[in-house]
Amino acid sequence: MKQKILIIVSLVVFFACKNTFSQNSISYKIGDTVKESIQLYDTAINLVNFKIPTKGYYVLVYRYRTVSVGKGVDNADSIKILEDKISSILLGGMIGNLKVICLSYDKINNYEVWLHKIKTERPFKLNSKYKVEYLNLNGNTESESKCRQLFTKLTMISPEGRILRHSSSIAKFDYHMKDNIVNVKGKLLTNENGKKEPLINALVHIQAGNKIDTLGKGTTDKFGDFDIKIPNNDTAYTIKVDPKDKNTKNLILLTQEGKEIASLNKTFSKFSYKLLQSDILELAEIPIDDNLNFSFKKFDLSKQKELLVVENIIYGLAKYELEKDAEEKLNEIVLILKRNPKIKLEIKSYTDSQGDDQINLELSKKRAIYVADYLVKNGIEQNRITAIGKGEIDIRNRCLNGVLCSDKEHKYNRRTEFNFIK
Repeated sequence: MKQKILIIVSLVVFFACKNTFSQNSISYKIGDTVKESIQLYDTAINLVNFKIPTKGYYVLVYRYRTVSVGKGVDNADSIKILEDKISSILLGGMIGNLKVICLSYDKINNYEVWLHKIKTERPFKLNSKYKVEYLNLNGNTESESKCRQLFTKLTMISPEGRILRHSSSIAKFDYHMKDNIVNVKGKLLTNENGKKEPLINALVHIQAGNKIDTLGKGTTDKFGDFDIKIPNNDTAYTIKVDPKDKNTKNLILLTQEGKEIASLNKTFSKFSYKLLQSDILELAEIPIDDNLNFSFKKFDLSKQKELLVVENIIYGLAKYELEKDAEEKLNEIVLILKRNPKIKLEIKSYTDSQGDDQINLELSKKRAIYVADYLVKNGIEQNRITAIGKGEIDIRNRCLNGVLCSDKEHKYNRRTEFNFIK
């Protein structure tokens, strides 16, 4: 029964530095409920309150001290193991709103070293699957005491503050739902002479790595879509496809929205492709919460002149007014623009190919203007914002006028792009 409850809760995973605290110092046990506010410092040297529970997020806190390259828990090899473990957690828990907190214990002179390293050599690569923040205890004894009571090397906490799991080892940590099942949803299209068509009634098998044992199988529908349930107990999978037409030459794997994953390899009349963990995350349709603030910070420190962010802003059918979820995304953009007054923003709104071309163009213009007006009403200067409606221009998949496509494929084209310009 406990495992079923995990489906609707968020998760906090805490990683502690080796030998920082012993297992015996933990005061809380699995099942206990915690409500705490821990004072930490961010990379701008601001004192912030890290609250448990953390609203709306699974949070992964990786605790470490800055050490020489190749030593300790923050070296490249350890980070790679941790990133693989994060993929396992995302899949095992079907988690789509993960936040990673890199929590350091560096203080005094080492605190300055930590600040420099985080600004120049951030340990985690930019990843759209989860957000990353860098915080430091900086010798705060009260906060250290709270951490000593709460966390071992890994600790999982729900959004209600309930401790779900903890472990003294990153490698040994494991988190899966009770049934331990991943629902892989994909699309297969032929690609002949530049024309992409659904592969219909093809047999699709998913096998464990290079083994011949089939973990799950299915058949593609009229859109080339397949839906296969497989056990999430292997680090690698291979997808194999057997088309009815043995003369099929080129085959591509996509998400059901139409985002291309890879081209399949052909052996005789059958096709195969080794699925990476990142492919499984895409095909499992785990919601992705892009880290806009982290992306902007990286852009701000770079020599790039523009940063393009694509959002699926939700509107009512044939309407241009914003829904509540869209306002939350736009509020993030408002804060970024207020903190960076020299940045300008170009807003482009797109529709799918359904309906009349001219009507779609006018609708997209109204949507772009409505978004711009929202930003202005919330304190952003009008002269910093440009709103453009693009209508059906730049369809991202095969779904042009007259092409039979699924609702998911059409939805992939309905988007708003935000182009930040220095």
